[in-house]
Amino acid sequence: MLINLTKDKMEESFLQYLVEIIKHPEVKSAAVRDIVITRKTLDTAGKQAFEAGFHDIYSDIDLSVKVHLPQNGFVTPEDYMKRIDRFGVSKDTALGWMFIPINKMYRIIFKSGMRYDFGFEFEYEEGNPVVLEPYTPEEENENWPLDNINRFWFIQIQALGKLYRKDHLISSHLANMNLNDTLVMQMVMRDLRYGTSYHRYGYSEELEYVKELEKNPYKHNDMTFNMIADRLYAAALAYDRLAKYFYPEYHGRSEEFFAIWDWYESYR
Repeated sequence: MLINLTKDKMEESFLQYLVEIIKHPEVKSAAVRDIVITRKTLDTAGKQAFEAGFHDIYSDIDLSVKVHLPQNGFVTPEDYMKRIDRFGVSKDTALGWMFIPINKMYRIIFKSGMRYDFGFEFEYEEGNPVVLEPYTPEEENENWPLDNINRFWFIQIQALGKLYRKDHLISSHLANMNLNDTLVMQMVMRDLRYGTSYHRYGYSEELEYVKELEKNPYKHNDMTFNMIADRLYAAALAYDRLAKYFYPEYHGRSEEFFAIWDWYESYR
């Protein structure tokens, strides 16, 4: 997918996404901050909303969607929120995403580089039917759920944005989290190999991510930047290799990740 994260292109992408959201009849409005967007005001209010939420190309857009559900409880908020695919989020369109239940919110990074904090607000109306189209979820490996993969790639971009905003503390913390994820994957693989989660001694395992350290092509004069970037680069390639153990048909996502990184690098 071609990455274009100029401000004008990001605004265009945002307005196109609003059209996709509003097409669902149960969606009454969307909002960014205190700017409410309806079907009648989509273009003008949408542009105002984008402007209000834009800081730089590393920005996410805090988008809240108001949904009217039937009072009879036939469709619950929990059921509704599970169907984020209805809002264009899938492995074909998104690099990564994660759900925050307490906030009724998804954090999403699309392969286009557009980032959203996508929240839901629910109201109830009598006689307001909502039809959730049939959906067959992907088969999952119980040893490594798909949520783990989607979360990893969102955190990669979250860390990258923090890095380019010079927040070394948070970007390093997030990069280390994802490196640890690769270690957990290897521990699960070891348990499956030996049929036990108890190991009195280890087996001198080689750490997968170490194979990619010091190969990062994104170099700055800032040594701390380089150290964090090196970890993000190594985590991406190691994760793609390890994920295939659990999902042989898994299509690596590091290429899309590096495409976004290329644009971040060109923008600095």
